[in-house]
Amino acid sequence: MNTKPAALSQAFNCILVRLAAALVVLHVHAGSALAADPLTSADRLRQFMDEVRPQPSASQAGGQAVREAAAVSPARLQERAELLKTGESALARLDLTAALDAFERATLILHAADTEIALVRTYMQGGDYRRALAFGAHTAGAHLDVIGGSTLYAWLLHVGGQPAIAQRLLAASESRMPGNPVVAAVQQQLQSGKPVATGQLLAPPTRLAPYGDAKGLPDTARVVGSALLLQGGTGALMPLNLLPRSGRLWLRNGLGQLVKAKIDKRLNDLNVALVRLNGSLPAPEDLLVAPGDAFPGSTGFAVEYVSTPDAAPAWPVLRAGFLGGGVGNSGERLLGIDMPAGPRGGPVFDGTGRLIGLALQGSAGTAAVGDDRLVAVSQLRKALRVAMASEQLTAYDAPGPAGPRPRGLVDKIYESSLKTSLQVITAP
Repeated sequence: MNTKPAALSQAFNCILVRLAAALVVLHVHAGSALAADPLTSADRLRQFMDEVRPQPSASQAGGQAVREAAAVSPARLQERAELLKTGESALARLDLTAALDAFERATLILHAADTEIALVRTYMQGGDYRRALAFGAHTAGAHLDVIGGSTLYAWLLHVGGQPAIAQRLLAASESRMPGNPVVAAVQQQLQSGKPVATGQLLAPPTRLAPYGDAKGLPDTARVVGSALLLQGGTGALMPLNLLPRSGRLWLRNGLGQLVKAKIDKRLNDLNVALVRLNGSLPAPEDLLVAPGDAFPGSTGFAVEYVSTPDAAPAWPVLRAGFLGGGVGNSGERLLGIDMPAGPRGGPVFDGTGRLIGLALQGSAGTAAVGDDRLVAVSQLRKALRVAMASEQLTAYDAPGPAGPRPRGLVDKIYESSLKTSLQVITAP
């Protein structure tokens, strides 16, 4: 039997998939621009949703998937199953090269949702959020019969600062598959304000969290807050009140990479600690650090991890809003960005994507909503110099034309934060 026509057809389908993913980048960037402007009107949001709304029905998509699978021999389907297993194992041990190779080879055998979902997660594991978002948009639209594509895409949109669009996609999924337990579970987590993937939300292929290194972590370890990785990759800033009395401290980024850390300097005036990493973590090469402080009322983005009773890896959550003003004559500044109660500690960026400071709880250590503070970048820079710390926070701003800086794409800001924001993990 001549298998060349079938192989060519499969290769052609793969090419179409790649082209569709490339085209959908335009839609994703349009959504990023919407999220970067908190004043975006409901009309513009509806227009964007109309552009990305999939056209075929779920039954049509399901029928196409069945026909494609029927055209593949049992031996090739078994080979595909082994490749998916191999890829998942490689991803779990953070071997991205092996995982990507296995999943791409599986894609050449059959255009199916599980392989594409696995590729989206592999891109995320490598810190390529924009690519993951683009391919996730294609997967959600091309496989309406598989709920995993839609729920993964909605989760990525939400954690990347686009919750309104994520909710619209989930509502469409619910109307398509009423009573689906996965949709309900994702909806519950995203609406909680503190999304955590547990139970069925961690089952491959639609695992809504990265894999992560857990070497050396005791069973009692837990995520207590967030930290900011400094430019050298060997130091970090975190809230002073998150330092454990036991001294057992670890930091992990959004790529799942874990390092042990210890206290280096106490910046008591700011309620911030400088900690030293036992190893190093990758810092974004294109991280911009504002030379001065941001103006009150300007657009800002705060990034942090959800605190959990365990030490499970997770992706950070980005939230947009307007920066607050000063607090009397104290020299403190309100963060201003609406966030759920929490310990804070993550980085804050301005509307152009430059790092402008660190988010903290209120000066009284409260976790009340609206009482959060912003430790401005100028204060952090000065404190590090006074403390004669080996790790500094150097201003770096990309050259550009005179006049107002253009707004940054929120997906690019989030992609950078996968490295700059860290989980703070402690143990008694």
